[in-house]
Amino acid sequence: MSTIPRVFNDLLDACKQPGCPVCRLVNQAVDRYLNNLFYENVNDGDLRAQLRSSLGFCHEHAWLALKPGIGDALGVAIIYHDVLTNILRKFPEAETASPDQGWLSSLLGQMPRQVSEQSKEIVNALTSKEACPACQKRDQATELYLSELFKGLQNEQMLKALNDSDGLCLPHLRQAFKEHAQDGEAFSALFAISQKKLAALDNELAEIIRKSDYRFRDEGFSEEGNAWRRVIRVSVGEKRGIEGQQVGP
Repeated sequence: MSTIPRVFNDLLDACKQPGCPVCRLVNQAVDRYLNNLFYENVNDGDLRAQLRSSLGFCHEHAWLALKPGIGDALGVAIIYHDVLTNILRKFPEAETASPDQGWLSSLLGQMPRQVSEQSKEIVNALTSKEACPACQKRDQATELYLSELFKGLQNEQMLKALNDSDGLCLPHLRQAFKEHAQDGEAFSALFAISQKKLAALDNELAEIIRKSDYRFRDEGFSEEGNAWRRVIRVSVGEKRGIEGQQVGP
């Protein structure tokens, strides 16, 4: 039986929605984390030190910070002003440039050994020393929901909810079996449900291929018509981030 009723109920609710329920809940957890970070914690000393060490957010979560209702211009400016200032402090000193040369020209004119040493300093300054804090939050949330899902599979209500859902995406399914498969009953239940769902999706893809043949085009597509889209979500998880949105102060 699940030990965290709220998480158990969240999983039940997520199973009623399209896509991988763990993806949905983890994405919501990251959204809440970033929203709270920008709303209350941008000036927190420990967080700022962590962001300096991680060089801000990873690609995915940096773009997510531009999503309306998540980040804001001031918060992003404060965080990345701090990050860039710290990077520039670690760059080689520019005093090596002669009065009539730019710093880059002077650098390129130095001996190979000097250039190599300064290149290492630059690379070090541009290398993150720890993971993006939003990635750390994502990983913590993933561990929580997968653990509780496995415990919940001993409950008929959770079994039915997962069976009626779209099932887990392949990355979360792989992680579930790798890290939370100690219970034989839960293992068997998740395996049976997942195998059935993957086989059904595979059959739908086969139907798309068959009906794309000129001999069978008149049959038309039914529910399998969007299986080619659903298989991407199943294969890599739910899509995150934003596209083509303008941001500014």
